[in-house]
Amino acid sequence: MATISTLLVYLALAGAAASFVAGALYSARAGAGWRAIAWPFALRRIRAAGGAPASQINKALVAFIACLLVGAAAFSASANLHRFAK
Repeated sequence: MATISTLLVYLALAGAAASFVAGALYSARAGAGWRAIAWPFALRRIRAAGGAPASQINKALVAFIACLLVGAAAFSASANLHRFAK
């Protein structure tokens, strides 16, 4: 169980990194300029682009937050399971 939860932590971190990069690419295409690096904080300007780019960026944001939540829960479980195993 401890190994599975550790694997989930790594998969969640990889998913968070991938969704962050996808969000940065989509926001650069939407015309966010230098704000593409910190795209979760530039959503007001990106939403002004409207339509499909804003929809893709919102999906990337949801995926990013979901991966962070799963990673935090898996890390908590992993830390507890590794502690009890010893």
